[in-house]
Amino acid sequence: MNKLLVLWPLLIVVVSGCATLNKDECLTADWYQIGYEDGARGYADTRIASHREACAKHGITPVFRDYQDGYEEGVIRFCTTSNGFAQGKRGYNYSGICPSGLEASFLDGYEAGKQIYSVSSLISSLNDEQRQNENNIEALQNQIIDKTNLMLADTTSIADRYTLNAEISQMQQDLGGLEERNRQIIVETAEAQAKLQVLEEKYAYY
Repeated sequence: MNKLLVLWPLLIVVVSGCATLNKDECLTADWYQIGYEDGARGYADTRIASHREACAKHGITPVFRDYQDGYEEGVIRFCTTSNGFAQGKRGYNYSGICPSGLEASFLDGYEAGKQIYSVSSLISSLNDEQRQNENNIEALQNQIIDKTNLMLADTTSIADRYTLNAEISQMQQDLGGLEERNRQIIVETAEAQAKLQVLEEKYAYY
């Protein structure tokens, strides 16, 4: 248990598809500590298979028993109510790694955090949509001005003017749709922000 007194810095997690451990980490691996860190970070214990694959190319085989002992201790640290709340709030996808004796309390916090995450994600999505709409609105407004100037130019033929007028009419309809959607977004965002505030106050004790 004394290995838990000093927690090594968490291993660097590289992008999906890359090795979980590099050569130096494989050669100097403390498999108890690696297991502990994986458990404390909410990984499934099957992650050792990725470590095995990463280290096999360097001729290193994980010590499964040490890894599993460390992992079980790490999971105990992970599976708390407060951490469940923190994990749910950041969008962590729980895969059932908590022992039966700890899972209920973890899920209490996790489900509360997930509610906040869901509303926060909605607000972020609405903000992104609004920014994109505003960019499209500006682009359409500029195109309408350009086509209007072209339509009114002395060198533009009557046939082209009819065509440009039809294009301008369609752009104005599109513009109106974007502006209407932005008005709806403002209302939806305000409602979501109010809901988020209620949830944050409701779960402030976490």
